[in-house]
Amino acid sequence: MKENSSTPRSPNRAIPFLAAFNDIENHLRNELSARKSDGFSWMVRLAARKSLISDTHSEALQAFADLRNAISHGTYRDHRPIAEPLPETVDEISRIRDLLLDPPLALNVLGPHQVQSFSPEDDVRQALGIIRQSTISQFPIYEGDTFRALLTTNTIARWVAADLDDNDHLDARSIGEVLDFAEDNDDAVFLSRQATAREVLEELTVPDRSGRLPRAVLITEHGRRDQRPIRVIGGSDLAFLLEAVE
Repeated sequence: MKENSSTPRSPNRAIPFLAAFNDIENHLRNELSARKSDGFSWMVRLAARKSLISDTHSEALQAFADLRNAISHGTYRDHRPIAEPLPETVDEISRIRDLLLDPPLALNVLGPHQVQSFSPEDDVRQALGIIRQSTISQFPIYEGDTFRALLTTNTIARWVAADLDDNDHLDARSIGEVLDFAEDNDDAVFLSRQATAREVLEELTVPDRSGRLPRAVLITEHGRRDQRPIRVIGGSDLAFLLEAVE
């Protein structure tokens, strides 16, 4: 049956696919300060190495590059490319484009919560009481308005083991005394409330030059150590952040 020329044709899915692809390509070129001669696949690999995109998205974008080439250099009929992406392909590349151009903020993914903080002079039993009654395991310690340390359950466990071994009693009373048992990685990284979920993930999962990972990310208004935290983000939050960026 011959197609009625008056029947409106549905939009070719190649159009939104190419639009999303071009948005991603332009974004990566700007983020990487890439030259016009730098190819898309090269930019994708570099972006993955710099943790700007996930390995999963890198693999998908490499495949999408082949599809883009097939559409751009393939056969056209009535000004429409014969190669047409599947609907789920258009949905996937559009979702990746949205994540790159408008990445979710960590605070929007996790939401704020009430942060329990102490000073070095406070009685350690206050922290122990909160640990018994909640799932909180990390406490920012401030001297005045300045961050001094992160009290973790790991630090508390080392204190308990050492203090009990001394005379079978827990002699330490202040949080400052317990902090003497902290290790180098019992520390926090500060990020602003505008930090993206991916930025927080990178801080918590990519070791620094010495091979250490922080125990937590503290979100403050501007990411400064002299600001009180809006939220403490730790290992238990990783799954939610990963879901948001994947």
